[in-house]
Amino acid sequence: MDHPIEDRRSTRGGERGRRRYPRVVIGFEGFYESRRRMLMPRGGNLTLRGAFLRTAAPDPKGTEAMFRLQLPDNVTLLRIPARVVWSNEVAGEGPVGMGLRFERLESFQIKRLAAALLQRAGLWMFAGPVQPGRAREVSA
Repeated sequence: MDHPIEDRRSTRGGERGRRRYPRVVIGFEGFYESRRRMLMPRGGNLTLRGAFLRTAAPDPKGTEAMFRLQLPDNVTLLRIPARVVWSNEVAGEGPVGMGLRFERLESFQIKRLAAALLQRAGLWMFAGPVQPGRAREVSA
């Protein structure tokens, strides 16, 4: 069984809480470009409002970038302005990479992201939080 939704919760304002949008582990190809670097990530996780990119050399928090994203079963790229909202270079202190927040998304981009996430994870991805030891399962 495949489990596409990550159950980690965000920490906002010092309080541990439920993420606003579920993260879905999904295969994608993309191109990340900032003033400091260019990366070609393959896979990771996505939400309707952001992404996690694994990289050994992440940009610092606050960096503005352009993220070009190719979703599965789609030949065109989404061109999405993004900002680095967290960054980690140290193995053992969480995942190594950076978290992006998508900015100024067009309605067609949100629809394409939502369709890909729903196709991968199903409608139940918007249900309440998963209880410990009770992971939801998805058939591939």
